[in-house]
Amino acid sequence: MITGTTTHANETAWWQSPGRRTKKGGGATGGGVSVLYARPQWQDVSVKSLNTGSIDGRVVPDVTALAGPPLYDLVLMGKDAPNGGTSASTPLWAALLARINARLSAAKQQRFVTPLLYQTGPRGRTMGQAACHDITTGQNASHPHPDKGYHAGPGFDAVSGWGTPKGTALLAALES
Repeated sequence: MITGTTTHANETAWWQSPGRRTKKGGGATGGGVSVLYARPQWQDVSVKSLNTGSIDGRVVPDVTALAGPPLYDLVLMGKDAPNGGTSASTPLWAALLARINARLSAAKQQRFVTPLLYQTGPRGRTMGQAACHDITTGQNASHPHPDKGYHAGPGFDAVSGWGTPKGTALLAALES
């Protein structure tokens, strides 16, 4: 969710009371540690599962994008239909990566970008840190049940991953 002004915007992980879907609304960003899929070798991050006795599983999400207000200005069947969530943010990432891919040299195109986000670059920062705006506030717990969730914080986390895209920085990182 973005609040503030165009010159001083603040991004927060999306969460609406009670943190889960109900007939009256509500919901939260997803994220967490898999209990089924092992953490890939390239995902060198430290996030502990909230599930007792769980494996050191794959952490999601890797990245995020706007999910809540002010929403995306979508047009559906010729009518204005503002929307957010995964249904809007995933196509945003797909379009951004397609545009970036078109600007890259042939040798750099059509790569699986996700593992690259975790690689450390020449300045000691990961590509995710260099190419994303870090979301450091918010959480994804459902209240009152199960009342468990993760908190956003500095660096990679199980609420917003590396954060929201900075397109020109992502292009520059993928070119190097």
